[in-house]
Amino acid sequence: MLKFTKDTAMKVLTFSGFLQEKFDFFLNGHQLSRKGVEIAKIFESLPLWRFIPTPASTGRPSHSRLCILKLFLLKSALNVSENKMMRDILLGNTEFRKLCGWDEVHDVPSESTFSRVFRDFAQMNIAENIHEYLVKTAFKDKIIMHVSRDATAIPARERSERKVKKKKVKGKRGRPPKGALPKPKEQTRLQKQLSWNLDEMVCELPIKCDWGCKINSQGNPDHWRGYKLHADFSDEGIPLSFMFTSASVHDSQVSIPLTLMSSGRATYLYELMDAGYDMTEIKTISKDCNHAPIIKPNNRRSKIKRSLDPASARRYRIRTTSERGFSELKDNYGVEKSKFRGYAKIKTHIGFAMIILTMRKIFQFGYVLEKVKKEKVA
Repeated sequence: MLKFTKDTAMKVLTFSGFLQEKFDFFLNGHQLSRKGVEIAKIFESLPLWRFIPTPASTGRPSHSRLCILKLFLLKSALNVSENKMMRDILLGNTEFRKLCGWDEVHDVPSESTFSRVFRDFAQMNIAENIHEYLVKTAFKDKIIMHVSRDATAIPARERSERKVKKKKVKGKRGRPPKGALPKPKEQTRLQKQLSWNLDEMVCELPIKCDWGCKINSQGNPDHWRGYKLHADFSDEGIPLSFMFTSASVHDSQVSIPLTLMSSGRATYLYELMDAGYDMTEIKTISKDCNHAPIIKPNNRRSKIKRSLDPASARRYRIRTTSERGFSELKDNYGVEKSKFRGYAKIKTHIGFAMIILTMRKIFQFGYVLEKVKKEKVA
């Protein structure tokens, strides 16, 4: 049984100036390892039972969904890419196996059970719901200074969807008659988003696998097949919200949904974005949500070169937190080398990585999560 030892509690001053209480974790009388202590703190801080549906009372008893949910969080924390490798770790490591909730080796389910339950978790958006709860709880009654927004490429091991070209309707040849009204131009996606709610924006964004192109830091185009991850990061590098779209979706098309999503989870002042987000609609929505947008001017098509004022340019330097956040997700959580196929599964895999990254940042900077009384789960 996992428990705290209050007798050995002590105050520890972290490098960021926060006072934290340090406890020793014991499992069946044996002190946990350093990695085991971190996993135990994550499991103790998260009310995972709130996000799992009640199992059916008839038929054969199913494997514990709570234990399997802990397994996928442990998988992201250890940066393991395959279910087979994760199962071998559980069979050989008593500490990790008992932290997930399985006492004996024969209690660990098979790989096919892991895959089937992961599919169910992907359909329920369970990872996204847990991450939303984390952000709302950690930043309750707190103000964030800056939110850095960016997008990154997520390659996928699947075929790209063929795009169907729209046939252009040819009009009458020749000059239009005198007094004829010009044809109304079709509204862009950003213009439509001004009158849509968040659910309508999310449903309209493409989510199929296709090809994308992005200019790298050296100024050269990078092409990839897969998807694109859009996210907002706080000053400490905590991901506030994220969205997952097709690779061909431009960064600016997801800015307004991210603004509404992050505003509903936390209170912040400034939004930092690169030149790809230099659109009038994005600035309008940001100001309507009581934020100050700081966007690098896009001078590609403008005759007069624009630049940020000195105060905004100084704040804009903080935008590198988003780039460091994406780098950490790819290097330490295997987001870029996902073995899954399909939009829902890859998004859930990224969601579990976001949860572990958020929890580690919360522990690092001393944020407090509200304690929820555990209810009995059938």
